[in-house]
Amino acid sequence: MIKGIKYDWESITLNMDHGELIDVTSIDYDDEREVEALYGKGSKPVGVGRGNYKGTGKLTMRREEFIKMEEAAGCSIYEMEPWPIVASYAKDGEAIQTDTLEQCMFTKRKNSHKQGDKETSIELDFIILGNIKINGKEAWK
Repeated sequence: MIKGIKYDWESITLNMDHGELIDVTSIDYDDEREVEALYGKGSKPVGVGRGNYKGTGKLTMRREEFIKMEEAAGCSIYEMEPWPIVASYAKDGEAIQTDTLEQCMFTKRKNSHKQGDKETSIELDFIILGNIKINGKEAWK
């Protein structure tokens, strides 16, 4: 039985400082927090040690969007000040869900094109220096 439309690519809106990203074909982002079992007497953990928090991501966009983004920034992607990416997820009749990726900076640019391609895309890796907030809730404080 079909219950209704689920979140899909059409329900996502991506924004950066220069405005809405239109020619983006994918976005991936993740975060992690190091946690390690600590041992004392015996063979079972006596506690945990928490390490660093790390967030990373990747945007794939058509060359036209990349050019628009750099022109709006007035500099190379590597010279941009840290900026947020806001991903909003909306379905008809429901509240908008928002992921905010705080303090992003690009770390890698990949171009890969071949004969027969119908479009040209650029992959941009980025690091997230702040939090990934889901509906305002911080992953860490």
